[in-house]
Amino acid sequence: MRKDQQDSLTEKNHDAFIGFLNQAVVLSVKLLCVLMVIVIWLTLIDVVMNIVNQAMNSLSSVFETTNLINDLGNFLIVLIAIEIFLNITFYLKKHVVHVPLVLATALTAVARKVIVLDYTTCESLQIIALASVILAVGVSYWLITKRTTSLK
Repeated sequence: MRKDQQDSLTEKNHDAFIGFLNQAVVLSVKLLCVLMVIVIWLTLIDVVMNIVNQAMNSLSSVFETTNLINDLGNFLIVLIAIEIFLNITFYLKKHVVHVPLVLATALTAVARKVIVLDYTTCESLQIIALASVILAVGVSYWLITKRTTSLK
């Protein structure tokens, strides 16, 4: 969509009610930013506390496969929260959804699921569904980024 065709939430609107609603949406998005920062910090504190607790119980338990996988999954949760925050702030700045960033966030979330999934207890249909999601998001990301780079 061309810039002249976009309606910005922060532009003055001739209809006062629509202008009020636009400002309410902008305020809501800013509130989401604040909430995401709180979520990021609380999640980060949780990750640190889990690692410290593991180290206090037994230093060797920190390096057990199950604990490492859980810790890596928790790290990725923090990264996903940061990416969601970046999505929100990009929306506030540009007033558009940055699709490659959203797809990259989805890829990170899917990667986390692949890492933490217990393959001994899941069914084959779950693995097929996860593979389908990986393929769909991966191809979407490739197509969007290929299109974006070819337009430059």
